[in-house]
Amino acid sequence: MRALIVAAAIVAAHAVGLLVLPDVGMTISYTFFFSVAVLAMAGVVVARHRSGMPGDRRWWLLLASLALWTVGMSLSARQNYVLENSNPAPGDSMFFYILYVLPVLVAVSSAPVAARKKWAMGIDLVLATLLGVLFYMRTFSIVSIEGAIGTQAAVDVAYMLDFENGCLAVAALLRHIATDHPDDHFFFRGVTAFFVTYALCGFFYNHFVALGGHPEFGTSPWDTLLDLPFLALFVAAVTRMPQRHWHPPVYLVRFVQSASPTFLAMSVLGFGLMVIPGYPILGIGGAIAAVIGIGLRGTLAQVDLVEEEFRLMRSRDELQGLVFVDSLTGLANRRALDERLLREWHRPGQEEPIALLMIDVDHFKEFNDRYGHLAGDDCLRSLAAALVGRGLRAGDFIARFGGEEFAVVAPGTRLPAALALADELRTQVEALSIRHPLSSFGVVTISIGVAAAHPTTESGPLDLLNAADRALYRAKQSGRNRVGSQDDARMNAVRIDGSRYLG
Repeated sequence: MRALIVAAAIVAAHAVGLLVLPDVGMTISYTFFFSVAVLAMAGVVVARHRSGMPGDRRWWLLLASLALWTVGMSLSARQNYVLENSNPAPGDSMFFYILYVLPVLVAVSSAPVAARKKWAMGIDLVLATLLGVLFYMRTFSIVSIEGAIGTQAAVDVAYMLDFENGCLAVAALLRHIATDHPDDHFFFRGVTAFFVTYALCGFFYNHFVALGGHPEFGTSPWDTLLDLPFLALFVAAVTRMPQRHWHPPVYLVRFVQSASPTFLAMSVLGFGLMVIPGYPILGIGGAIAAVIGIGLRGTLAQVDLVEEEFRLMRSRDELQGLVFVDSLTGLANRRALDERLLREWHRPGQEEPIALLMIDVDHFKEFNDRYGHLAGDDCLRSLAAALVGRGLRAGDFIARFGGEEFAVVAPGTRLPAALALADELRTQVEALSIRHPLSSFGVVTISIGVAAAHPTTESGPLDLLNAADRALYRAKQSGRNRVGSQDDARMNAVRIDGSRYLG
């Protein structure tokens, strides 16, 4: 509220000064124009510090635009007071009144902070430089350094100012409406307040005051119109952002954010077409550069998008690895085992049985108690390496079931072959000769329960898992370091040396 009161007081003081002291009206207007410009710049600095992203370069670009406008006003004052030139459109000040939009146009054309790339900044810099050249050529194709010659030249200058102010006002308004981040909303609120007000006030002043036969600059309260854009920016910058009651659809936000980088290129294209009659090579070159800039931006953005997709795929694979891989041994974990067993069970055309080996380390608790958990972890890693590297076939799947238990899924394997595989694994572990004084065998050994079954609609993987678990229990009950079978009628366990089955 206080900012609004200050703004209203400035406009009132300006109007009163022009009415009371018309003889020095030009000096009064220049004084107020410089004052409101400085006030707006101070508001931008305050807003930058209050924003959530004080390092955001867009605030500096807005400040640069205000500074360029102030330079244009200084050159206009120089023409009036030093050169005693009363022409309302001297070329040097007109050029800066057109050039001042360039920094903020780059800001409005910028992508969201997270999506900004160095290559995009490079393209914007090239286009901005080219646009500055086109501004210069267009300005001085209409006016000379002394000013506009004739009414038609002045009208052409007014329409050029209307074109750039109107385009920037629309672009800023779109960015303001379609923002999903509070700091973006705060920034574009200030830019929109300035350029919408400037486009309206500038259009009215240029066409209905300066070109409409009204009193000249510095002789009527109409000059206060040019205070309003800077005061609007000041109020928007220093006033706390109100709570938003309407949030734009996500599609609208993404569409405007994706289209905003074309604002700068379209400006280059527009001014390139304007200068074609007087400077065909430069105009056509500008139009071509705009098209190339848009195409290059789109191509590089597509490259970044593809790269981002690959990065996300790698991240997804890594996450899946964390989900399905046991961090200690590097083997698949219980979740991966369940999925693999279920997939094998329901594999189309499955005719051969599926074998499951349940493996348990004998007396592992005692090993941990004697040597500590770190040694226990090393032991499990050694066993995992032995189980994977010696004995398993290409189609077999091994996983850490949990704790000191492992499991092997052997698709297309009948029970005798599965028992032979299990005994080979048992022998390989025993051959590691990992010292274990608290075991009756003196080294670390394993017990294995083996089951095999044909997939049917009446049974499921859980039945096979239970059968293998019961077989493991029988192997441990029979003295450990053995292979237990699901078929009690034929065999219960394998002797330590694996030479024959016990009945």
